[in-house]
Amino acid sequence: MLRKYFHFYSTQRSKKILHIAIPSGLNSLLDIINISIDLFLIGTFGANAIVAVGVSLNYILLTFAFTTIIFVGNSALVSRFLGANNKDAANEVVVSLTFASLCLSIPLTTLAFLGFTPFFEWINISKQAQEIAYSYLSITLFSIPLLLIKQVSISAFSAAGATNIPFMIKIFITLLNPLIKYSFIFGFFLIPAFGVKGAAIATLIVNILETLALLFCLIFYKKSPLSLKGKINFNYIKRALIIGIPSGCERLFTLFAIILMTKFVALYGTYDLAGYQIATRIEGFAFMPGFGFMIASMVLMGQNLGAKKPLEARYSTLNALFLGGVFMGVIGIIMSIFAPLFSSFFSKDLKTIEASVRYLIPIGISQIAFAYICILDGALRGAGITKITLIVNGLMIWGIRVIPCYFIATLKYPIIYIYICICCETFLRAFIYWKIFQSGIWKHHKV
Repeated sequence: MLRKYFHFYSTQRSKKILHIAIPSGLNSLLDIINISIDLFLIGTFGANAIVAVGVSLNYILLTFAFTTIIFVGNSALVSRFLGANNKDAANEVVVSLTFASLCLSIPLTTLAFLGFTPFFEWINISKQAQEIAYSYLSITLFSIPLLLIKQVSISAFSAAGATNIPFMIKIFITLLNPLIKYSFIFGFFLIPAFGVKGAAIATLIVNILETLALLFCLIFYKKSPLSLKGKINFNYIKRALIIGIPSGCERLFTLFAIILMTKFVALYGTYDLAGYQIATRIEGFAFMPGFGFMIASMVLMGQNLGAKKPLEARYSTLNALFLGGVFMGVIGIIMSIFAPLFSSFFSKDLKTIEASVRYLIPIGISQIAFAYICILDGALRGAGITKITLIVNGLMIWGIRVIPCYFIATLKYPIIYIYICICCETFLRAFIYWKIFQSGIWKHHKV
C-alpha cells in the first residue's frame, strides 16, 4: 500500500541526492561560520565596530545577486551537457563563464565602491561606525572578482555531482580562517595588529587562497570531473545569462525584502528587533539543509533532462521532496520546542528571548513548506525555467509578505501578526510551486 504512494523512492536515488545535498549544505554552513568568526573577533573593539562590520557584510550580501546569476546559469548548462555526455561542451561553459565573471567583476567592483557611502547614510549608522566601515570595505570589496570566479568553480563541481571537492577546500579554509584573521587583527610574530582593517586584509587573503585552490583542482586535479579546457564561447555566456539573470533579480528582490522586514520589526522597539536578529541567525542554520537539497534537485533535474530522462527527473525531485520534507520537518519541530533554549545562547535578557521565541515558533511550523520551496525552486532552475521562479517569488514575497507586513507594522498591530503572515506566505508559495511542478512545464524547456 505504501509503495503505491512512494513509488518514486529508492535507496540508490536517495544516496545520489544525499551525496550532493550533504556537502552543499555543510559548505554553506561553513560560510556562515566564517562570517560569524569576523563578528566574534571584532566584538572586542566595541559596539561601533560590530555595527560597522555587520552593516558592511549586509552591503556585500547585495553582490550575491550577481553570484547567483553565475551559479544558476553555469550549473544549468553544465549539468545538461554532462547529462548528455558532452564533457567538452561542459568544459567550454566553465572556461567561458570564468572569463565572463572576470569581465563582470570590473564594473561591479567599481559600482560597489561608489555605492557604499549612500548605503551607510540610508541605514543611518553613527559617524564613527561609518569610518570603521569605510576602512573595512575599502579592502574587502576587492574580493568581488574572487567571489564571482569562485561561483563558477563551485557551481561546476556541483553540476557534476562532485560537491565533495569544494567542500574539502572549504573545510581547509575554515580551519585556516580564524588563524589568519586573529594574526592580522591582533598581531602575531612579524605581523602587526591592524584591528578591524586586519579583518578585511585577512578576508581578502582567505578568498584568494580558496579561489586558487578551486582553480588548481579544475586545472591540475586528475580526478576532477571538469577542467578549464576549451575556447571562450560567447553563445554559452549568453545562454547562461538568459537563465541566470532572472534568478539574480529574484535574489536581489529577496535581499531588499529582508532589509525592509528588519526595518518593519524595528518599529516595535529594541527588544523585538534584538529578538528578531537572534531568531533569524538561528533560522539561518536551519536554511542550510534546504539549500543542500535545492542544489541536489537542481543538479539532478539538469542531468536527467540532458540525458532525455524526464521521468527520472520527476522521481528524483519527488524523492528529494520526501527526504527534505522529513529532515526539515524534524528541524522545525526542534526549532519550535527548544526556541527559548536556542535564543538563550545569544542573550540572557528575558524580553529579548521572548521576542525571539515569538518568531521561531511560526517559522518552525513552516519548515516543511520551506523545504518544498527550496527543492522545487531548485528543480525548476535546473530545468532552466528561471523566469517563472522570478515571477512566483517576486509576487509572493512582495505581494503577500512585504506589503501586508508594512501595514501591520505601521498600523501597530501585534508583531506576531507579521510572523504569522510570513508563515502563511511560505505555505501558499510552496503550494504554488507544487502546482507548477505538477503541470510538467519543465519537461520541454530548452536551455
